[in-house]
Amino acid sequence: MLNQFPQLLIVYNELEIAHTQKEREEHLHSVTTNDLADVVILNKCGEYCTLDNTPREPLSAEQLAVITTSYLLNEGHCCLSKITTLTVEQAFNLLEL
Repeated sequence: MLNQFPQLLIVYNELEIAHTQKEREEHLHSVTTNDLADVVILNKCGEYCTLDNTPREPLSAEQLAVITTSYLLNEGHCCLSKITTLTVEQAFNLLEL
């Protein structure tokens, strides 16, 4: 799972995108050691895990929508207010991954 890219990283309740292991490491560079255990990784297959590759409970469709649309708003996208739920496939498609 940890070697399948692209990955969505949920760090401090915000979304980051990693296309490579190096990008993932760059996104995690400023995360404190204590908070690394809270990082969630999601791949296109819909598998959620932690950084030690332990499976993790999936986010709800609503949680995934909030995190994804927040990321897109920060990137300058608009007209996202009607999106209230997302599947993993829809999230990756919205992010054009």
